[in-house]
Amino acid sequence: MNWRILGGAASVEGMFALTILAALLQAPPSGPPSVVVVLMDDIGRDKVGAYGDHADAPPTPHLDALAARGVLFRNAWAYPVCSPTRAALLTGRHSDRTGIGTIIGAGDGVATPLPFSETILPEALPDHTSVTLGKWHLRDVGNSDLHPVQSGFDAAVGYVGAPTYFHWTTHVNGVRRNESGYFPSALARRGTEVLGRLDEPFFLYYCPILAHSPWHVPPSYLHTQGTPSFEPFMHKAMVEAFDHHLGLLLAAIDLESTYVFVIGDNGSPNITVLPPWPPSHGKRTPYEGGVRVPFIVAGPRAVRGAECDELVHVTDVFATVLDLVGRPAMTVGAEDSISFAPLLIDPAADGARDHLYFHQFPFPGATSQVSELRAIRTRRWKLIERPDLATLELYDLQADPHELDNLLLSSPGPSTHALRDRLQALIPRFP
Repeated sequence: MNWRILGGAASVEGMFALTILAALLQAPPSGPPSVVVVLMDDIGRDKVGAYGDHADAPPTPHLDALAARGVLFRNAWAYPVCSPTRAALLTGRHSDRTGIGTIIGAGDGVATPLPFSETILPEALPDHTSVTLGKWHLRDVGNSDLHPVQSGFDAAVGYVGAPTYFHWTTHVNGVRRNESGYFPSALARRGTEVLGRLDEPFFLYYCPILAHSPWHVPPSYLHTQGTPSFEPFMHKAMVEAFDHHLGLLLAAIDLESTYVFVIGDNGSPNITVLPPWPPSHGKRTPYEGGVRVPFIVAGPRAVRGAECDELVHVTDVFATVLDLVGRPAMTVGAEDSISFAPLLIDPAADGARDHLYFHQFPFPGATSQVSELRAIRTRRWKLIERPDLATLELYDLQADPHELDNLLLSSPGPSTHALRDRLQALIPRFP
């Protein structure tokens, strides 16, 4: 068994090591492939060089190299903000089912954790030791440190309170310790230590807070942006820092036995978006800049250096992972998850989806002001509903990828109204 305890049993690291060791004693000596899911924070396609979607993207050599080892998905959707994306990824269920329709926050006057009744992905992987590292953001009150373990992970390493970078409180399965330095670097070190200790198969859910605000300039060895004070360039430096740490993690992973998913939780924040992308169409919005995210998968059976234009959704991670590790599909739960594993073998094949959907809504009784948004798209057409304003927007994503021309205003008539009606009919109805 490949295991090295770096600290004494009384230390945070030692307690973490012993927790994982106890889980490993229950694990089979060999089995299905391991899985690593990396959820980037506030990093849109405009900030990833491999996409080629923005001429002014920062250098992302490790993301680009991962794309060269696997499949890059060009039409992948998440949610406009992070909590619904995280809930959808871990449950394979839309926000309408989980109740997580917007950002979970302690100051909105209501308690809105992801319910323990939800079956999350590690619970569907009984042969895998499961660890989550970094941001959780699926519980707002009570002891949020233990929520990942109570929900189904074997071990959890994270931080306490709001996002921070240079001074923070680490928790390891609820045991807290104050630390300083640079949090993403410390988290990446823990990630590589975990990977060095875990026997296969394992499931690692790695969620660094880069490149989420507060805007700052990371240590100089992590980026090439100098000392910017303009938010878009600080964000670029933060994206480079993320990419550097991803490289450390990837160096500890064998892609012949491990699948790696790298996914954006939403698009880049508006303040960081530079033309020709519309700065008002980023995070928190229903436009492609807010919900169409970077999505790269590499691993044992994935073809190398391919791109796929088929529609995939963050909910699909659940079913795809089960498919890749040889587990049966869920009979209860993960209702909105469709495996795209066949596209990893043949990215030119027809995908299982003909449309994508998301629904953002406020928590009942919350004091914060969150607009309700609903959107649905096919390969070409997209409809956005704003129930609060009783408005609709219709876009031709082929001719108008930045969604600047609402056809219901510029070209009203029978053809656009028919498209509107067809898309509205595709919106799923939930019990």
